[in-house]
Amino acid sequence: MCIRDRRTLLGGMVPRTENVPNGASGLYLLGQINERQQQWSSAKEAYLQALELNPTLWCAYERVCRLGHELPNKIFNETKMLRFEASGRRNASCSFIATSISRTLRSSPQRSAKKQMEEEGEAEQTQAGGGGGNASSGTKVSRGLNTYNLKASIISGSNQSVVNSFTINFDEGSSISSMRVSRAQPGSITAGSLSPNPNLTQAGKSGRKAPPPQAGQQGGQQDQRQMASFSIYSGQGQGQGPGQGQGQAQGVPQQKSSPHVNISLVGPSPAPVKDLMGLLVRLGQAYSHMCLYMMEEAISFFQQLPPKHFNSSWTKVLVGRCYLETTRYSEAERYFAEAFQMEPYRLEGLEYYSTCLWHLKKGVDLAYVANAALERSLYAPESWICVGNCFSLQKEHENALKFFSRAIQLNPTFAYAHCLCGHEYVYNEDWARAKRCFEQALSYDIRNYNAWWGLGNICLKQEKFDKAADHFSHALSINGKNPVLYTYLGMTMACKDALEEALRNFEKAEMLDKNNVLNKFQKANVLVRMGHFDLALKELDRLRLLMPRESPIPVLMGKIYKKLGKNDKAHYFFNIALDLESKESQKIKGLIESLHTQNEFNEDFEL
Repeated sequence: MCIRDRRTLLGGMVPRTENVPNGASGLYLLGQINERQQQWSSAKEAYLQALELNPTLWCAYERVCRLGHELPNKIFNETKMLRFEASGRRNASCSFIATSISRTLRSSPQRSAKKQMEEEGEAEQTQAGGGGGNASSGTKVSRGLNTYNLKASIISGSNQSVVNSFTINFDEGSSISSMRVSRAQPGSITAGSLSPNPNLTQAGKSGRKAPPPQAGQQGGQQDQRQMASFSIYSGQGQGQGPGQGQGQAQGVPQQKSSPHVNISLVGPSPAPVKDLMGLLVRLGQAYSHMCLYMMEEAISFFQQLPPKHFNSSWTKVLVGRCYLETTRYSEAERYFAEAFQMEPYRLEGLEYYSTCLWHLKKGVDLAYVANAALERSLYAPESWICVGNCFSLQKEHENALKFFSRAIQLNPTFAYAHCLCGHEYVYNEDWARAKRCFEQALSYDIRNYNAWWGLGNICLKQEKFDKAADHFSHALSINGKNPVLYTYLGMTMACKDALEEALRNFEKAEMLDKNNVLNKFQKANVLVRMGHFDLALKELDRLRLLMPRESPIPVLMGKIYKKLGKNDKAHYFFNIALDLESKESQKIKGLIESLHTQNEFNEDFEL
């Protein structure tokens, strides 16, 4: 069945969430279908309505956060939780009770007695057919099936009074869906809609009282929780209680009654509900800020969690991802390593761990992680992303593409794998395929700023500066605290000769990451073009301390000193660059020979 047909079954092409079956679960499925159709607003609406019905549906909250929603306090509150428990607990309880009843009846002695009766009836039928000479002319002996009655009462724990009562009648041979449900009062309802009847009086109704408080409880405190108590008995025909069953059909042997099954379901008290909602609010705030790429705030919220929850592997992976997005790779590696040391067989988050190791250029650790991931599962896309990153670090881009494609084959909606494929195609200068990969990633995750950056990078390399600026700006609207995005936007503005705007973007990137070497070098280039040679030399001096083995830095410093007429210092830095770089030796020697000429320079060097 196609997505359009499934969506039609769930409410029509126009979102009509009031007719969606299965409550919160159906709305969550509808939201996923809307996401696949790139109807982001409808998907968000479906997820929010699912959380309105069931505030504990964390998977729906994750989805709505990825779409850019940030209101955890309105989603997780005690009122919604208590309303959800009051409306949904009984339906879930009845499903559990029906399963328990079915299992009890299958293992009861009456089933064996029934089978014995049917065998005796078949034997009598065979004898009758044999006596007449024609087996088809025999008379079939009919036996009455046992009818079971389930009486249930909802009893308040404070005053031991009945607040709701109902009875379920069903035959032993019938299915659970054919149960007949009736109230203790006159009138009946259909199976599956066991909602409380407020018209029932609290006293004088039949039902089992809740057990008295245990000895360990304080005498001054009364348990305000509600308890559902159920009992099962059997008899012949409908409506028979434990004391009935005398009017059995003639010829049917007396059967033993099935053992009683008592099931007690206790609802939550207000205190645990408050604690649960408080924990979900804290987790929701942290996760929401992480999805909005407000990483510093997200880390702060994660650190405010109780130690038991903060030290879990799930939390550590998310904290590591926050540090990864802020380019603090050493801290990210520490949290990732702790998480996977706690749960060695965990696969969720391994793709980000391998990317962190890729940025740190730790090939040995990355190879170990990739090998361990393959040992855990050959059918998880995270495993093949780790292997692909391992080959990408070794500049084997064709092999990396094969493994990233395998990850996409295992999970076609994995937007991160599509982005990594796009980056590898960019390294191979296959712009068409790279663009197709980034667009495919955006079709599954519209807020994937990495894909927007990839599209902008392609346009920048193709000298389509206006489109590149649009893509980088869109990426910054999603993740406004990523220094790399500001750097590339500044590079684009510099290519458009908008030097003032380019310098502002470089300064914003420097505020977010003071050790961004690409940003410092491009900023120095812009300062040189603007004629601020002293400021450019200061930036390059700080940059040399961070990256002493990069030849473009002393080359640019030598050209600045040549412009200032300080040929001795220019000669000194050209010689340093000549010692560091062998591929561009002829070009650097030409610069040394040009020290005695009066030529101008306007060339920018790339780091």
